[in-house]
Amino acid sequence: QLPQQFRTQLRGDVKTSKGTAVLKQKGKDIAYSFTWSGMTSSVISGHFHTAPQGQVGVRGYSICGVTGESPACPKGKSGKIAGVWKNADLAAFERGDVTIAFHTEVYPAPIGEIAAYIPAKK
Repeated sequence: QLPQQFRTQLRGDVKTSKGTAVLKQKGKDIAYSFTWSGMTSSVISGHFHTAPQGQVGVRGYSICGVTGESPACPKGKSGKIAGVWKNADLAAFERGDVTIAFHTEVYPAPIGEIAAYIPAKK
C-alpha cells in the first residue's frame, strides 16, 4: 500500500493557491484526481517527479500539458483532472521519492506554483 498521507509545499507568495490530491493504488497502477483553485494563472503542466526528496528530479509521469504524453491542462485559475498512471513507479512511492508539481504561466518549470511530497512508506 502507498502512504496514506502526504505533505504539501505552497510558495509563500501564492497564498490563495489551494489544491487537493487523491491517489489510490490499484495493482501496479495509481489512479489520481487533482483539483486546484486560487492559482495566479492557468496551470500549463502537471507531473509526478521522481527523485530523493529535496531534489528536483526527473518527470516520471505527465499528468497534463506535455504534447504527445498527456492531455492539455484545464484553462483558468481553478481546475480538476483525473487519470491513471499505468505501471507506476511503486518503489519510488514507497521510498518517498515522488513529488507532484503543477506549473503555471506565472510559475513555470522547474519550480511550479504548488507541489505535494509523498512521504516514504513506514
